[in-house]
Amino acid sequence: MTLHCFDSAIFSNAWSTPELRALLDEKTRIKGWLEIMGILADVQARYHLIPQNIATLLRETCESLPIDDALLEEARIGFETSNHSLLGLIRAVQSRCPADVGEWLCFGVTVQDITDTQTARTLKQVRYRLLSLLEDNCALLARLIADHHETILCGRTHGQPGLPISFAYKAAIWLDECQRHQQRLKEIGPRLEVGQLCGGVGSLSSLGAEALNLQKDFCQRLGLETPSISWINSRDRLAEWMTVLAMITATCDRIGHEIYNLQRPEIGELREGFVEGTVGSITMPQKRNPEISEHLGTLSRIVRYAANQMLENLVHDHERDGRAWKAEWVILPEACLASDKALSLLRVLLDKLEVNTQRMADNLAATNGFILAEAVMLKLAPMLGKQTAHQLVYNLCICAQKEGISLREALLTDETVGQTMSPEDITTCFDYHANIGQCQAMSERVVKLQTDNKRSIS
Repeated sequence: MTLHCFDSAIFSNAWSTPELRALLDEKTRIKGWLEIMGILADVQARYHLIPQNIATLLRETCESLPIDDALLEEARIGFETSNHSLLGLIRAVQSRCPADVGEWLCFGVTVQDITDTQTARTLKQVRYRLLSLLEDNCALLARLIADHHETILCGRTHGQPGLPISFAYKAAIWLDECQRHQQRLKEIGPRLEVGQLCGGVGSLSSLGAEALNLQKDFCQRLGLETPSISWINSRDRLAEWMTVLAMITATCDRIGHEIYNLQRPEIGELREGFVEGTVGSITMPQKRNPEISEHLGTLSRIVRYAANQMLENLVHDHERDGRAWKAEWVILPEACLASDKALSLLRVLLDKLEVNTQRMADNLAATNGFILAEAVMLKLAPMLGKQTAHQLVYNLCICAQKEGISLREALLTDETVGQTMSPEDITTCFDYHANIGQCQAMSERVVKLQTDNKRSIS
């Protein structure tokens, strides 16, 4: 029986990708645990904690052991009998070891040594995948910027037209934010990808006089950083990771929400690319819904709430607290799956995005010139003073809107304006391209950063 959308035979691909499900699958996780147990035995033998021949047999068993239904069932029964997270699996593996070799399995270590280390290894792979997806999305945003440097639309504040901007500028803000997420994912690596080998309370008391060297070798064998001190009750690494995921998916949501709003027929400036066969409604045949944009919001909410729960888990009792630690087993996989899916969906959304430049121009024209009121005010300010000019233009806008005339018409008939501005001066205020400020320069600066980043990586 399937209880979760992430595992649903019908819906799973709407909530996650096959690639990440395979990485976070239970059998993959158990395989990782067994690999760690085998490497641990090898390293312990080097430091004479267990016999070398025993270590070799343990590693060979852990590497070759099939993770089949029989093993899983035995591990389940062992867990339910002992109520211990890993003892059921350890006993199941022990029963498959030759002779008494299994007696040495996980010698002197604790559950979190195995599970935290596997979590760090898994998140390392997730981080690389998310970096790759972000790179794809950044490239698509750079393409949008290049295609729409000359595309002008309404810049809106509080949901209302404010000033003209370029669409390249809007996309460049998205790109700039994604670039910072790339930086965050790169910077978090050394803090996140840290092994755990510390024993019951973190003191390494069971690992001998050379425990710190043993720990270092163990982590290096697994491609992880060595902790400066045990972190079984210090979960800030994972809280930072979850916060970064929340920020990344919130950006996906923000972009999707903007497209969701601009796809409204009464605005009609952007639209999700149509896929043949997509149905918006089983009762309203005409519907073409912004399904991807909407679903980005759903996925982002899952991650944001998971990040909030992870922050709760920072508060631990003493040297170990199962209440906080075990909650990670639920929220970490969900957050990773949802984040991966969000970035994958964003890639589709940006790649197929339809930009209606004519509708953008029509919506600008529909403002009757009022969107350029700032330019008029700034033109009048040197002669009248800024506050006086603001009040004058404000009054003209109110009157013109009541009379149903354009701002240009109102200016041309106003006596005060006529004394300070010629008709030609007034006309120069109504050039949209001349009133987008530094949109183009800032967009180019962001694209240059993207190009520089790609060069530094290559």
